[in-house]
Amino acid sequence: MSVTTPPVKVLLSDGEVAWVRRLDAGDVVAVLALHAHLSGRDRCFWSFGLGTARLDRLATQLARDSGIGHTAAGCFVHNQLVGVARYQILPDPAQAEIALVVDNRTRTHGIATLLLEQLVVSAGHEGVRSFVVDVLAQDSRMFDVFAALGLPCHIGRGWPERQVTLSLAPAAEHP
Repeated sequence: MSVTTPPVKVLLSDGEVAWVRRLDAGDVVAVLALHAHLSGRDRCFWSFGLGTARLDRLATQLARDSGIGHTAAGCFVHNQLVGVARYQILPDPAQAEIALVVDNRTRTHGIATLLLEQLVVSAGHEGVRSFVVDVLAQDSRMFDVFAALGLPCHIGRGWPERQVTLSLAPAAEHP
């Protein structure tokens, strides 16, 4: 079941006020603008090699109305989208794959953690028990974000990517 949540006013670690909310079909332009501000490396990784010809399709998919099986959340600072996180439920309905990107100009302000917290709440309402994501092994900032969530985390071995599994159950529920 999809749960509608109102926008949440948050305070970033630099003292800036931001809003975190689900993305919808009206956010396509904002998603494209965020993509334009990404570094070349981040842009390529985030668009999963689609190339610019299919970027509009990706933006539409990310900003489509969240619903059963998928949700995308965005963080807005001064009405500008600075980060996006999304999940898509996998064939095993207890698992969802996540993706996350934050504008390089606003990294280290807690945006990634705030976005993932929003996804945890939404996915929990759909019965998701864990998130999975492939992360570049050298991306220490992403591993720090997962640690900041305070959820049980398993990091697989591998190179250049490692599969990370985040349990959505609080640590107290684990033996």
